Amino acid sequence: MSPASAPKDPLGPPDPSVFIPMVPGQRSVTRRVLRPMLRAWLRLEVEGLEHVPDEGGVLVASSHRSHADSVAIASAVHRPVHFLGDLKLTAAPVVGPQLSRLGMVPLRRGEADDSALGVIRELLRQQGCVAVYPEGSRSRDGRVHRLRSGVARIAAEMQVPTVPAAAVGIGEVWPVDGKPKPLGGKVIVRFAPAMAPPEDTPRSRRSFNMELQATLAELAGVEMADSFSAPHGGGDPNAPPSKAS
Repeated sequence: MSPASAPKDPLGPPDPSVFIPMVPGQRSVTRRVLRPMLRAWLRLEVEGLEHVPDEGGVLVASSHRSHADSVAIASAVHRPVHFLGDLKLTAAPVVGPQLSRLGMVPLRRGEADDSALGVIRELLRQQGCVAVYPEGSRSRDGRVHRLRSGVARIAAEMQVPTVPAAAVGIGEVWPVDGKPKPLGGKVIVRFAPAMAPPEDTPRSRRSFNMELQATLAELAGVEMADSFSAPHGGGDPNAPPSKAS
């Protein structure tokens, strides 16, 4: 759907300054070839896919262990999925060259904080499915860290549902400090029932974040952390790893 044909909303018309690259459609040759290859690389299993709506604007909010979280989610969901990523990721071996073709919106590090929320708003205006990571950065210790405010604010502002998700095993396929493994590994993507958007008040957004964090931890089979995940892959690297169920 082009910006010109996007449905109107109370926030006004789409921002023409926001560039949204095309994502291969559900029936495109690119997607039909690439998606099965990535599913095989991940030896992918999917649970709860029925919770992801087939159409309409939706956030898929996932725990964050790896750069490959988005690859797993995009490979698991039938409809095209957008996700934001560092432009440098496109240079990664094996997976990197395919990221934009799979749905990544590349952002330059340092510019991402200023433009990311605007990009997500525009994608949702166009009735897109957008994968987001409310922890803000990857978890090194495996726990689901305290959620930052951005996703709750977007959900409240745009009044779209949020589907919690977790890619179990993805940290072994593409470690925080490593490169993607050419032979891949076993990954299970789990989805929970969609959460209704919160009211656009601090209290409602906090309650939304608490419920979402608990759901993400349950999906991943790990503990929650009270601290925020540090930039560029946070958490305590010396903490004992959490076990996924």
